[in-house]
Amino acid sequence: MLQALSGFAHLPAGFRHRDLRPRVAALLGRPYSAAQMTYDLRRLRLRGLIQRLTRTHRYSLTSYGLRVTFFYSKLYLRSFRPNAPALKSNEDCLPPPLRAAFDQLDAAIDRIHQEAALAA
Repeated sequence: MLQALSGFAHLPAGFRHRDLRPRVAALLGRPYSAAQMTYDLRRLRLRGLIQRLTRTHRYSLTSYGLRVTFFYSKLYLRSFRPNAPALKSNEDCLPPPLRAAFDQLDAAIDRIHQEAALAA
């Protein structure tokens, strides 16, 4: 979802539900229903990543949302996608520095998730 949102960041008029849904479905590689999209957009709006433009059915990224979407897109493209085969197979095949970095990243993501859950 965040990777698809980053593609609409440059639009000054924002994006619509129907513009974003086919992109997310293509990235997921499976059907993505309108109900799922509505739920995800609501969650993103409540978290402050997107805002609804007044008197329209359009959304735009907030400055915070723009930073978050680009961070996660870069993280995926630079770390997770190139190393996906190593992550799926036996953990011992990773070099120790890379394994330590992934462990630190995992711990940081867990910590952020726990803090967000406590705030909600």
